[in-house]
Amino acid sequence: MHEFRSRMRGFSLIELMVAVAVLAIGLMVAIPSFNETRQRSALRGASDQVVSFWANARFEALKRNQPVKVGLVRDGDQFCLGAAIADDTGDTDACDCFTADACDVATYPADQAEWRRVRAPDGIGNNGDDFIVIDPKRGAVNDDGFWELRAPADGPDYRLDVRVNVFGRAVTCEPSDAGSKIPQFTNRRC
Repeated sequence: MHEFRSRMRGFSLIELMVAVAVLAIGLMVAIPSFNETRQRSALRGASDQVVSFWANARFEALKRNQPVKVGLVRDGDQFCLGAAIADDTGDTDACDCFTADACDVATYPADQAEWRRVRAPDGIGNNGDDFIVIDPKRGAVNDDGFWELRAPADGPDYRLDVRVNVFGRAVTCEPSDAGSKIPQFTNRRC
């Protein structure tokens, strides 16, 4: 019977403590890397959504044969994109995408959680307006410009720009003065 007990050994307390310590060190190394990956992914996803929103608004302008005004609207820390038919191209207000049915073409996002903590500074367009008007004949715009998207303030300085040229083409690039670089945008600097 004594021989049977000696073969049923378990782990000692020291072995368990060493295993827990190795696991804790591994987690301490992995968590910051995981958070940065998550922030980069959220930023790329948001820029993809903005490019897609822009393409849909441009398509609607061509389809409806009417100018479409695309704008960024802020309400404190929240922001959204709205697209509406522009009856008067001299109108300097973007449609209020926080109000239901205020933008007759499209709004993004339906819920602020879709931004996943991505921030956007003020204004789009090179003239600092909060909107860009799409010409329905050629799909061109009244003023080239960009939307800058940023990672949360409590992390690395990741930034992406969605730039729209005068021909209405939208591309995503990384500003050259961004504090932290996103590897996928090494060849796409603004």
